[in-house]
Amino acid sequence: MDTTTPTTEKMPSPSLIERVRRHAISGGILGSAVYFSQGATKSPSGSRLFGGALAVPRNVLRIGSFAAWYGAAKSVRCAVAPDYPFETTVAWGATNALFAMRHGRRAACRSGLRGAALGVVADMAQYGVKRFLASRRSRAEERRIARESAACPAGIPADTCHA
Repeated sequence: MDTTTPTTEKMPSPSLIERVRRHAISGGILGSAVYFSQGATKSPSGSRLFGGALAVPRNVLRIGSFAAWYGAAKSVRCAVAPDYPFETTVAWGATNALFAMRHGRRAACRSGLRGAALGVVADMAQYGVKRFLASRRSRAEERRIARESAACPAGIPADTCHA
């Protein structure tokens, strides 16, 4: 087989089960890191590493439920159209309602609305950060503006100034 020519074959996208598995694993890692850091911070100064290592097995049920919630939320978010502006709102609301179904319809509705409200906050924060980063000038543009302003004194148009 000739390896000099690049192939244009696309890798197949992972199945839904594969995505849920990946998201649940990343949720477990994230939850473990959070509880490890909490245990390390609350431990006395001589045994911070040991306190962090003990906090993870003590909170394994919370980490597992967070991993399941995170996996389901990310999977619902992947299923929503990628150009939909409130995908986090829909994902968090649907996931919270799904996880509260065992307590009845009213509890599922309340939990879904609570999750959607938190999703709106997260979506608005994400929108604000994207808008802020888009409005900032790049470093190359700032350097160009600084060079142009150094070549011409203030108040004199740049096209009339010959440096």
